[in-house]
Amino acid sequence: MGAPAANALLARLGASARPAGSAAEADARRYCSETLSANGFAVFERAFSYSAFPGVWGTPLIGIALVLTAVATEISLMRGSAAETTVERALLTVVILAICGWWLSRYGTRYLPLMRRAGINLEARRGVPVVWLVAHLDSKSQSVSLLMRAGASIAVLGFWVAILIALGSSMFMQLPVTIIAALVVCAGLAAVPLAIARTGRSGSGALDNASGVASIIVAVQRMGVEIPVGLVITSAEELGLAGARAWVAGKPPGIAINCDGVDDSGELTLTAAGRGREIMCGSNLRSVIGPKVRIRRNLPGVLLDSTAFSDYGWASCTVSQGRLESLGRIHTRRDCLDECSGSGIERVGELIAALAGAIIAGGSESAHREGGSGST
Repeated sequence: MGAPAANALLARLGASARPAGSAAEADARRYCSETLSANGFAVFERAFSYSAFPGVWGTPLIGIALVLTAVATEISLMRGSAAETTVERALLTVVILAICGWWLSRYGTRYLPLMRRAGINLEARRGVPVVWLVAHLDSKSQSVSLLMRAGASIAVLGFWVAILIALGSSMFMQLPVTIIAALVVCAGLAAVPLAIARTGRSGSGALDNASGVASIIVAVQRMGVEIPVGLVITSAEELGLAGARAWVAGKPPGIAINCDGVDDSGELTLTAAGRGREIMCGSNLRSVIGPKVRIRRNLPGVLLDSTAFSDYGWASCTVSQGRLESLGRIHTRRDCLDECSGSGIERVGELIAALAGAIIAGGSESAHREGGSGST
């Protein structure tokens, strides 16, 4: 099959929506397998089981609960109930909901018995991989865009923190109840986009994430055949990172470079935290990354496959390219080939190849100095 061009890869992978477990996803996965096999990779399909409940219902149920908490608190305040007790109960409810959301996002796909489904990850190896390149193949749409959902999450957090500060201030000064009531109303309104975030199949997922899959394939095409590298093309990322969590569970920590969302133009971004951030900010990689690449932490309410790897002790990051408008297209019908031609894939693929090459070379040099085998 040879080495398809970046725009040809995107056109093939992003031609239609690819919901997790669908025939369209299976067809795209088969194409990736054939392409990687033709480029010298040993390719394997890794089946897994997961609960789709967190990905389908987690966000709307938490959003509905937040709205109802704000409504109940506002009614109680309007009826003249003690403001301090009422707000304390509301804050406790919000904390409990946050804990539930955290558990669902981290453990729900593996352990919940509800809505169990079967998925398949594609694993490809060339040699004994030192670095794994990751991208999710599945797509979805929602009734609100990723940008709106992230903005809502930030707003909800901000308003409830403001309510907590107002409650603390009332211990030292006379604070009108109307101020707290207004903040509660704002917190309830901010949660509405989360409450109505239903999943669907509109759009073709060209940006999210056919572009990411195409980018890591381009990256390995730019790397020498002697470089030990692996790829994981995950399924059910849009359903709570189920594929990534299933694949990484039980494996010894390593290094993963995820790619998610490569628009035609915009800022190159590395999203990383913990060990991944330490490695990416290291002096040996700074020259590869360059001054124009922004390193940031993940946005609240946005889950990435690199999050799953980080949760299991891996050094991981996510490479993306785009603008604020790009986030506004993700998970909407505008995420299609008409809006994304693939002109940014070569640039991102070359960056990922350079990052992986520098990490592998650095690990090999370190192992050589210590008399080791060079494996990470």
